[in-house]
Amino acid sequence: MTPPAGVALAPFRDTCKSCRARILWATTREGERMPVNADPASNGNVLLVVQGALLVAAVLTSGQARMSRARRTRLHLAHFATCPNANHHRRRTR
Repeated sequence: MTPPAGVALAPFRDTCKSCRARILWATTREGERMPVNADPASNGNVLLVVQGALLVAAVLTSGQARMSRARRTRLHLAHFATCPNANHHRRRTR
């Protein structure tokens, strides 16, 4: 389920070490950690779901995101999309 407004997300909150923005640490369905902007975004495409002790991030297709926004589902953006220093944090390909 999508975390409703006011759900305690404190265990997942952090601050980006580069730009000092408020972020949430989520886990993708593949098990990778993903920084997500803490505030919902009108152009968001990341659905956050609390599953037990995890905050799970699902990246939606443009169609899925459009439908979710039409239903007023709160969506977020991956922090890599907005951080001015994102390239410093990306993993290098081998």
